[in-house]
Amino acid sequence: MTTAQVNYFDEVVYLFQGGGAMGAFQVGVYEALMEEMYSPDWIVGISIGAINASLIAGNPPGEGIAKLEEFWSRITRRHYPLPVTDYFGIRKLYNYWSAQTTLLFGQPNFFEPHWLSPLLLTPKTPDLISFYSTLPLKQTLIDLIDFDYLNRAYMRLSIGAVDLETGEQVFFDNTKHTLTPEHIMASCALPPGFPAIKIDGHYYWDGGLYSNTPILAVTNESEHKNRLCFLVNLFNPKGVPPHSLDGVQERAKDIEYASHLRTIIEQYDSKQYLQGIIAQLAEHIPEEIKHKENLQELLKYGDSHKLHVAQINYKSKQGTELHSKDYEFSELSADDHRSQGYKNALALVKNPDWFYEHHIESKTVVHKLDDQDHPHQ
Repeated sequence: MTTAQVNYFDEVVYLFQGGGAMGAFQVGVYEALMEEMYSPDWIVGISIGAINASLIAGNPPGEGIAKLEEFWSRITRRHYPLPVTDYFGIRKLYNYWSAQTTLLFGQPNFFEPHWLSPLLLTPKTPDLISFYSTLPLKQTLIDLIDFDYLNRAYMRLSIGAVDLETGEQVFFDNTKHTLTPEHIMASCALPPGFPAIKIDGHYYWDGGLYSNTPILAVTNESEHKNRLCFLVNLFNPKGVPPHSLDGVQERAKDIEYASHLRTIIEQYDSKQYLQGIIAQLAEHIPEEIKHKENLQELLKYGDSHKLHVAQINYKSKQGTELHSKDYEFSELSADDHRSQGYKNALALVKNPDWFYEHHIESKTVVHKLDDQDHPHQ
């Protein structure tokens, strides 16, 4: 993409899915996009994506990578100096052991188990019912995020959560709300593992329960702008037929939490098409009747702006990853995820064919590399 093409857009938006341990992939994507001068104006995140987004938006420019590295260093378990190879099932066994360790002991500076099972507790409120406590995460967020800076909204941040009572997805936004560690924790509150978070009298759970697709914050935005969105998918909607029980569980999880971008874009494109017609119609209505109330009500829906979505997909590593990949927090896997995110992002933006001039005429365009739809072998 040329400088002129980038400047065509009013906003560059990062969209970070939830995906637990796979969130390290987003660190690599951010690193690559910043190197290529795609600095974000707005970041939308859900669950682990909300944490990564907050670490970026909640610190001055130039500190984002360091804060992300510090966070992932704090919450991952160190790799023992033993040979771990992809061959002979050793890496798969290592990943399994790492995930089971997480289930038993939690993750340092992130979450820790309640040693008394919630199944044995008397009835309590949702913020007290879970297998793990996320209080360690609160302290980590306080340590690594400048909340005064975050709430000055130099960079817009939106965090997706679900209202436990209404079942509706909500986005906490630093241009509309004063964000605290609790808002970020609410976006990560995946039950029954993590407790609901109470904010202003309402209980909230992980935004991925409703939709793990942060793009809804953009398509529902009332302010019309030309936007270039980088959608970072941690769960790939496309995959190969599974050949084991674990493969079945992994594939089901990918489908459940994938972006479902095609459906959302089709609906949004239909709306944009109609809004474009209204905008064109406004140009041909005589000035002397434009002031009529019924016409004013119609014309306010006119919009000729464009939305471009660049997909950067995580690809599961065949033969070594398990369905527990989203709670396998080893340092070794986090490094792998970050490396893949960096490579996949560069592969997209450095591809000379990824952005065509004639796409500027389209209302809604999706950009991606076809080979990112298939798992690593």
